Amino acid sequence: MSEVRVAIVEDEPPARAKLRRLLADQPGYRIVGEADDVVGGLALLRREKPDLLFLDIRLGDGNGFDVLARAAPPYPLVVFTTAYHEHALRAFEVAALDYLLKPFDRERFARALARVDERMAERRNGDGEAADEERLRRIGGAGGVARLARIVVHERGRSLIVPIADVHRLSAAGNYVEVHTATRRHLVRATLSRLAQRLDPAEFLRVHRSHLVRADFIAAVEPRAHGDLRLTLRDGAELMLSRRCRALLPEGWFGS
Repeated sequence: MSEVRVAIVEDEPPARAKLRRLLADQPGYRIVGEADDVVGGLALLRREKPDLLFLDIRLGDGNGFDVLARAAPPYPLVVFTTAYHEHALRAFEVAALDYLLKPFDRERFARALARVDERMAERRNGDGEAADEERLRRIGGAGGVARLARIVVHERGRSLIVPIADVHRLSAAGNYVEVHTATRRHLVRATLSRLAQRLDPAEFLRVHRSHLVRADFIAAVEPRAHGDLRLTLRDGAELMLSRRCRALLPEGWFGS
């Protein structure tokens, strides 16, 4: 069997350590990276393109489904690891290969890897991969979470309709999100992660864990220390793009 490259996205250090111990006993499996939240998980998938992903459901202010919703091909095999059984049906709807309910033991883990070995053999023979990729791709398209066309803002006893086409950027503000347009700044009660899941990732770029920016609203980019970038927006605002979030952007978007 050829080497299986493994990524772990799990927010609990003891759980990551357990997966490392269990995988260390398995020949042919190599961990290529770990992350503890949605942003880090997406960067890890983009950078390493693993064959297998162990994915927790709850990840800080986001969840494992947020990772899958914003992932891009090539898609890994997915094994969920969680303490919450109520998400099992949804996990299999998005092409999860297995669902490890914590606390799981060595025997249960071995059964999950047996399924991985079987599916990897199918993929090498050209079977199963297309179906898995199509099911994952639908999460972010018409078959998954519907894309937002507008945001409803409740202000002073009335509801304002803000078309997504008018939105330049969105910023986290505690339990709210600031929605910036050309003329106003609106405040909506939501989390940035939830809104990000329903926005086109090619149209709105995650430049920071607290900021989403429309791609064509970025006017200039300036390299800074440690691989960071300073973005200047068309309204004159400036944002820092961390090296971590830079890995989420389309390849070649900012050059080398």
